[in-house]
Amino acid sequence: MDRVQNQGPALTAEEQQWIDDNAVEQRTRHEKIVTEMEELSTQRDSWIDAFLERLQTRGFNYNCDFLRKIKKEELPEKPKRRFKVVF
Repeated sequence: MDRVQNQGPALTAEEQQWIDDNAVEQRTRHEKIVTEMEELSTQRDSWIDAFLERLQTRGFNYNCDFLRKIKKEELPEKPKRRFKVVF
């Protein structure tokens, strides 16, 4: 059974070269972004710690003006795996 995406005309050498060049550029940009995200890991950890501290001290609004403080037991545990940034 032929699939619709396989029924298009063959690519010219110029079109294939453009696709290959574009893919290389995208991989390069992606690697740069991942590197920048990894460099922020210590700062990101401090942001997360500060946020969890605020939840325990100030609390958060759950309905209009009502605040609820989160107990330490209710906070999620930090995973043992590497922090994954989705962008």
